[in-house]
Amino acid sequence: MLPYAVVVAARHLDCVYILQLERYKPDRYGRWLGLHRRAALPGLEIALQTLTVALAVVLGEAGIHWLAAYGVWLATGHAILARRRSLQVSQRLQYTPRAIRVLLAAFGVSALVLGGILALAMLLPPLGDLLSRWILGGIGGLALAGILTPVTVRIAAAAVSPVERSIARTFLGEADRRMRAYPGRVIGITGSYGKTTTKFITASLLASRYRVLKTPDGVNTTMGITRVIREDLRDEHELFVVEVAAYGPGEIREVCDILRPRLGILTAVGVQHLERFGTEAAIAEAKYELLAALPAGGTAVVNADDPVCLTLAERSRADGKRVVLYGMGETPRDPAVRATEVQSSARGTSFRVVTGDGEAAAFQTRLLGRGNLSNILAAVAAAREFGVPLPAMREAVAALAPAPMRLEVREEGGIVKILDVANANPRGAQMALEVLAQFQGGSRILITPGMVELGPIEADENRRFGQAAAAVCDQVVLVGPEQTRPIRDGLIERGFPADRILTARNADEVADRLAAIVRPGDILLYENRLPDTYLEIRT
Repeated sequence: MLPYAVVVAARHLDCVYILQLERYKPDRYGRWLGLHRRAALPGLEIALQTLTVALAVVLGEAGIHWLAAYGVWLATGHAILARRRSLQVSQRLQYTPRAIRVLLAAFGVSALVLGGILALAMLLPPLGDLLSRWILGGIGGLALAGILTPVTVRIAAAAVSPVERSIARTFLGEADRRMRAYPGRVIGITGSYGKTTTKFITASLLASRYRVLKTPDGVNTTMGITRVIREDLRDEHELFVVEVAAYGPGEIREVCDILRPRLGILTAVGVQHLERFGTEAAIAEAKYELLAALPAGGTAVVNADDPVCLTLAERSRADGKRVVLYGMGETPRDPAVRATEVQSSARGTSFRVVTGDGEAAAFQTRLLGRGNLSNILAAVAAAREFGVPLPAMREAVAALAPAPMRLEVREEGGIVKILDVANANPRGAQMALEVLAQFQGGSRILITPGMVELGPIEADENRRFGQAAAAVCDQVVLVGPEQTRPIRDGLIERGFPADRILTARNADEVADRLAAIVRPGDILLYENRLPDTYLEIRT
């Protein structure tokens, strides 16, 4: 076995995994490398490999048999392999065709590095026989290939980018032709939060009357949506319900040029991904791209409880779109769909839906929290536009299960777990704490890495999150000692006992902390799960 070769191969997989998490964006991958140099390439490994190569040279010059150098290399390789920590912790590399192309290119570049060092070893002054020089060249070449792997992957990504652009153009063209021939109607859904759950609910309510296709969980980018169009969309699907997300200006516009939605739902505009967009106005503009893509007379279903959404609704109306508002609070305009008589508990929510034309019906749902109620109202408003009556929706709403990992409640061994691990935002985190407060019985325990991608307001928002948690929680487990420091500060500011704040670096450590404090009857809220690009890894 060649232990260091295993390390080098695994590092290639890890680096392509990080590139994949950063959506194959070289600038974001480069920024991650700058912030996590020790995680990408531990200093101890560099030192050991440098010493191994130097010792191999010394042994060769002394005329000592090459087996000695090889033995040292095996020993250091085993030591490095034993200490190695994978960057693939909460998820794993998805071996998509694109990932495989980058991997092959990266291994090709590393093979060139190895080959170059082998050739150089043949040209150096004699260090023993030919085999000894091959061994020295292999040790040095593999060491350099391992050290350069993070950069090699970036080079590989750049090298295959022309191919990726060509493939993307082909797929976009195929999807565009398919949508031009598609006889059904498209419903687009976007928002800073709530869009995934709203998609699931909307599809469920419409399914009582129509044949519906919805995009799968986690599919909301242009290339993911075009794949669904190309592989899954059929003419018998009367409605196509699509969640669209944006990580930069123009992305929603790009996919809507293909989708041509007739109805668009805007769930909320918040500060999520502020780091990527720069300003809240830029976020709002990106979300408006869905409403702007609607045809003249197309329907914009908009959350009236969100002031930014209301502003965009007026803009959409001025652009010739038909606007349908939904909400729970008082607004300058009466919503077309409104919830009244709301009663929430740990078992769900009961409420009455009142429409602008005087129709009303009582509803019951197992979904928890004000956020989910807002999502239901969005779906009800959309379904009414397609002629689904309120009585038909009541049964569907009562049967709704939570979208995966979004305020999803599980009971295991007498312990209640509330899983809310989609990328958190300030309003969503506050609503999750409200849900936690509704549970009675044992200790309420919050497990969270906090919120990220909030740019200059990130520390303040996490501190406020800690302050709010102090009023609800009995114990808090913070994942990532450095990134959760503002949450700790907020907890302490509100008088939360320091000995009830535990810290962990990863899922294994979280399990260890919980094993020491959790008892039957306790309620655990898992709020947010960060991608592995944010892990604090010991090196």
